[in-house]
Amino acid sequence: MKSKLTEIALRKNKWKVENIDGMQLVFAPSLLELDFVAHAFTTRVGGNTPAPYDYFNLGGNIPGDEFRKDAHVNRSKLCDALSIKYSDLVVPGQVHSRNVELVNERSQIPDLKGVDGLVTHRSETPLLLHFADCVPVIIVDKLSKVIGIFHAGWRGTAQNIVSHGVERMVKELNANPANMVGVVGPAIGPCCYPTSDEVAQKLSETVKDAEGLVGTNGTQPAPDIKAFNALQLLESGIQEVDVSDFCTACNPSMFYSHRQSGGTTGRQGALVSLRS
Repeated sequence: MKSKLTEIALRKNKWKVENIDGMQLVFAPSLLELDFVAHAFTTRVGGNTPAPYDYFNLGGNIPGDEFRKDAHVNRSKLCDALSIKYSDLVVPGQVHSRNVELVNERSQIPDLKGVDGLVTHRSETPLLLHFADCVPVIIVDKLSKVIGIFHAGWRGTAQNIVSHGVERMVKELNANPANMVGVVGPAIGPCCYPTSDEVAQKLSETVKDAEGLVGTNGTQPAPDIKAFNALQLLESGIQEVDVSDFCTACNPSMFYSHRQSGGTTGRQGALVSLRS
């Protein structure tokens, strides 16, 4: 029998999709209620990036100066739509780690190479991460106004990156899990995510009750990686999670998907910022 927290973690919600300046953006309902937070989850719709990375790639890791320049143009367009200064963007170099960095004074931003999570209490400090099936997670403390954003592929999830992020927010920014909301954005679903027994086992070891979090796809285990992150948040003391029902691999016309594309794909983004 599933625990109460596991049942909550498995729930998926319909999120708002809005077309802004030609971009198709996705918004978490629980964050739209917070007027001091700007956020968005992007799709592949809205830019002019050529194939095979068409059309709104934000990732700067694709070889070729033309593609990198285009990614910055797209990032700037996103910032304009959210009334955010593009020059203030903080973007780490993701490597599927559990490394989380605190962004404090802009003049003293740490080296962000090999970083997959950012936390801050600074207003007008937009944080941007990139995804193509991996799980985007945003955490907001609604009272202390502290935010975090995390890139959780299966490796990061197996290392409890979101739980580690909550710990950093509590210890260094005086946040409180009881006041937090965690949102788990569009990512690959178990319908499209057959894995090895080893991966499924490593993920299952990160939570107290993994019943129902790993299904089957043919003869292989198929973990619900969004639910694993949601349960890690709940077990960290967060009482409210909001999980998107979008599967990136099921919707290749809307989202970039590393698995669906065979590995040649662009990157969508998740962005969060505290407003003044």
